[in-house]
Amino acid sequence: MLPPVSRRSLLAAGALVAVPFAVAEELKGSIKLTMPAPNLTDQSLNFIKYLGVEWVTTSGPGGPTYTDEGRVVRGTGDPVTHPDPEAPWKEADIRRIKERVESFGLRVGNLMLHDFRDAILGRPGADKDIENVCESIRVAGKVGIPVLEYNWYALRAMGGYYKVPGRGGAQLAAHDYDRSRDLPVLPDVGEHTAAQLWSRYERFLKAVVPVAERAGVRLAVHPNDPPPPKYRGIEQILGSVDGLRRLCETVRSPANGITFDTGVTREMGYDVIENIKWFGQRDQINHVHFRNVLMQVPRQKYTETFIDAGDNDMMACLRALHATGYPRLLHPDHVPELPGDPGQHAGWGYAVGEIKAMMRQL
Repeated sequence: MLPPVSRRSLLAAGALVAVPFAVAEELKGSIKLTMPAPNLTDQSLNFIKYLGVEWVTTSGPGGPTYTDEGRVVRGTGDPVTHPDPEAPWKEADIRRIKERVESFGLRVGNLMLHDFRDAILGRPGADKDIENVCESIRVAGKVGIPVLEYNWYALRAMGGYYKVPGRGGAQLAAHDYDRSRDLPVLPDVGEHTAAQLWSRYERFLKAVVPVAERAGVRLAVHPNDPPPPKYRGIEQILGSVDGLRRLCETVRSPANGITFDTGVTREMGYDVIENIKWFGQRDQINHVHFRNVLMQVPRQKYTETFIDAGDNDMMACLRALHATGYPRLLHPDHVPELPGDPGQHAGWGYAVGEIKAMMRQL
């Protein structure tokens, strides 16, 4: 069991000192469209430029991916853009990423943080993991990266996914909890209760958020996606709006926020507009994933679909974000796969076109 964080240690780290918060290279003004750039290849960056999108979201060194069972796989990176995937981040590596993106006339708005398994799972290396996260945040602030996204997954609930046909022969991702609810515990990961995960998470937030405040960096945790209540013996504490609200209340700061995912919010069975207002009024929406779903059973059964074909009124979602004064990035996500298009260029282009048309109506 990890030792508690004492008031003295927090004071030593500056966690209880009130510091004015101003994000490095703050994203101001109106909502900004962004796209992912896998591995920062020429092809991916040129495609973003081709679509007339200015902002890029990508993974920092060591950014995680996931196995079919939901285990985290630490990214190895690219020898040019991500030469050192080990945490904590090095300033030269983050500058290299930024310069690479800017060389295409684009801007970096969000980097995915490296994983920190020991802190999430309560293992002996937890303190070191937290130190690494703090140092990576400081580096991001120095380089001028405004938002760092991260996941709090003990295990990602990948076992319920499958494919279903969509319009025009498209392949849509679907999820059914019946496919995964009886899967066994993974011995190398173990079982983890909500109480254990919350204890570790609250300790993590109280340590890293003050560092983010001083660095001028906003943190954005993504909801558990998929969001079933439990997976392989692990409770999914960020698989509900109640969980997301709890983390925001744990440390009330603009630096401690969420990636508001319109798709996951609907998957969890909640009113998307109402929750945009709740999180937006607190200035704790630090990133947005903008997508649509057909929801059948909250947290259990749904289909990810075209942006204009699901249960969400996406224009109403966009107007609600605009009404809160949200000025940061809007990221289309989980686009359908079309036949003969393994890069999903048609899916991304369709989503970007739809969003651009909606943004002109704000």
